[in-house]
Amino acid sequence: MPDRAILLLLLGAATLLPALATAQSYADRNLSLPQGGNEGRRPIVILSPIVPAAPAVAPAATPTNGPVGSYASEAAGPDIRARNADYVTQFRVVGTVPPGSTISKVSWRYTVSHKPPGFEALLCWQDAGSCWHVTDANTGSTDFFNGRDASKPFQLYYRVRARAAVGEAPIKGEINQVIVTYNIPG
Repeated sequence: MPDRAILLLLLGAATLLPALATAQSYADRNLSLPQGGNEGRRPIVILSPIVPAAPAVAPAATPTNGPVGSYASEAAGPDIRARNADYVTQFRVVGTVPPGSTISKVSWRYTVSHKPPGFEALLCWQDAGSCWHVTDANTGSTDFFNGRDASKPFQLYYRVRARAAVGEAPIKGEINQVIVTYNIPG
């Protein structure tokens, strides 16, 4: 292929990147939300002591210019040994987040040996002040926490509801991770 044709191909791909980024953002934000009517929708179940957050109208706008930062935090998940008990993984903020930094994306990964019927998982920000239901997605990312203070920690809560049996063997918790990307003011 002549050099000019390669250059034109690269320029065409560069013009598609903003559209692809928008599509990815849409998929990230809406992938785990069922479409259509109420059939098939899973209610967000708030585990004690979690307090429901105000509904998110839309994610905060993410500036395209300016400095950004991120951190990844890992922690071992506890074993689930009883029904109707909250189990929590505390993620610490890694490094120093500059004052005024706001979240622009949060990704998570958690692993348990198995998910019995009644298993529930919530990713929460700042002492369960705001939570995102992650029961059906062991990995993913969300814009739900956008605009919130990036210096506050996250937690992962999980439990098995009353009617479900945990079984004789505990549900083994493994390594859990959260990756927080944030905008730095200035």
